[in-house]
Amino acid sequence: MRREAVSKQVTSALPWVEGTSALVVIVLAVCAIGLIRSNSQRETAILQAVGGDPERAVPAMIRNGCGGCHEIPGVPGAHGTVGPSLRGVAEREYVGASRTSPDAMMRWISRARDVDPNTAMPNTNLSPQEARDITAYLYART
Repeated sequence: MRREAVSKQVTSALPWVEGTSALVVIVLAVCAIGLIRSNSQRETAILQAVGGDPERAVPAMIRNGCGGCHEIPGVPGAHGTVGPSLRGVAEREYVGASRTSPDAMMRWISRARDVDPNTAMPNTNLSPQEARDITAYLYART
């Protein structure tokens, strides 16, 4: 094939390639926006149901040493291996000895030994608001 013919084929295909590339970028952007909006709506629903603020949870978890035993996504220094990872903890069937629910989670993280006297998890004696904040974080962001 002659050089001019190859050049002409490449030039005529360029608008199609550019158009397709632009379409792919637009579709990816729309999907990303939808995912962000979906995550935002999910988090808002969780926060309303639980009554906690995940922004206050990270300092509370650091202050109470949760990361010394647990790996907690998004919490600086929370790389403990003594207790289970808290990644996806809200998706688990049980928390402690109870079916997983926000109320069970709040009870467990503040008074675990009252729920199960044989657990290694200590009673943290968190305030009800701290327990709500940490539960909101675990449900919305892990």
